[in-house]
Amino acid sequence: MSGGLLRTRVESLIGQIGAARTSGQAIGPELRGRVATRLTTAFHLRGVEARELLTEIDDGVAPTTLWPKLYRLQLELDELFEETLSLVEGAALRAARLDEGYCQLADVLLDEIGGKTPVAWDSFTVLGTEEIYARSTRVIRVRSPGRSFWDLPVVAHEYGHFAGPAVTVDGGARTVHPLEDLLDDARKGSPSAYWPWLHELFADTFASYVLGPAYGLVCAFDRFDPAVARHGTETHPAPNLRIAAIGAALDRLNQDHLYDQALNAMRAVWSSGTAEAGTEDEEGLTAPFDSWIDACMTFMSGHLSQARYEGWWTVLEVAQHFGDEESDGLVRRRSGPDGAYRMCDIVNAGWLARIHAVDARARLRIARQARSLAEFSVSQEVL
Repeated sequence: MSGGLLRTRVESLIGQIGAARTSGQAIGPELRGRVATRLTTAFHLRGVEARELLTEIDDGVAPTTLWPKLYRLQLELDELFEETLSLVEGAALRAARLDEGYCQLADVLLDEIGGKTPVAWDSFTVLGTEEIYARSTRVIRVRSPGRSFWDLPVVAHEYGHFAGPAVTVDGGARTVHPLEDLLDDARKGSPSAYWPWLHELFADTFASYVLGPAYGLVCAFDRFDPAVARHGTETHPAPNLRIAAIGAALDRLNQDHLYDQALNAMRAVWSSGTAEAGTEDEEGLTAPFDSWIDACMTFMSGHLSQARYEGWWTVLEVAQHFGDEESDGLVRRRSGPDGAYRMCDIVNAGWLARIHAVDARARLRIARQARSLAEFSVSQEVL
């Protein structure tokens, strides 16, 4: 019978949709609420498409017309199945506390950032071998092992990989994606080998814009490797270039010189590390990347202006308490009507205090105090 195999494949796909929807119920209710609407809608729409294919088979539509439709539907569902599996696995690891509560802090930080952008992430973080945003699944993974307070700013970079492409404007006859237009313009004057780097430099700029100096500090102090500071990869620019780009973005945001102390520390520690490794920056922010950072900043101010970080006065207030033996009183002082500090402020304050830490013991104390304040703020549910 014509279309027999096609019908079998479609019916099998409908069964897979049902099984995937059922597996999604394994996500605990607290986390399920973050993704349920989007996943339920996506599964429903794909199920409607599959059943429409069965109707078309029954109506005698030529299989040569329907096989390409099934192929496209299968591709869409493969991504949806992968995301569902990632979320189920991630939720299980979080329920077992293998993340030590770190993912919840990352979620709150991303909720804060996302709440000031015109796009909604509608997901939650899960553990992985490194921080990464998977476009196919919309999942942001955080590094394990690691999961220290100092790592938190890195998720802002991964959120940039989501937020930038997700920004749209009404172009009348079509929906315009401003970042894609910006990338197309930049590519006209750039060697093709540099194109993937533009995405990374955009995410670096985004993290600096929405979070302030904390992102640049974690890159310089903990993440970028001075041993390979001059070497880029197929997908990522050389660390020297990225530090120069982050510094350039923060310079443009530092109109009142509030970031001077943090910026000087970022540049000093990176310069020291590369001097020890013999990989000092010989060029700085060169063309075409200098103009790309300008373009990214224009994009931010035009489409994400509400997301610009503006909390540095609070950071200065909080940072002075970290590292002191008696700083636990800071939590008590903020437990009244004034509410709790924001996660972005706590992360920056921790890093500002860390640049003055005299030894590993002081750094551990600051991290412990900052995390304690972050967890207290989450418990107040006012972020």
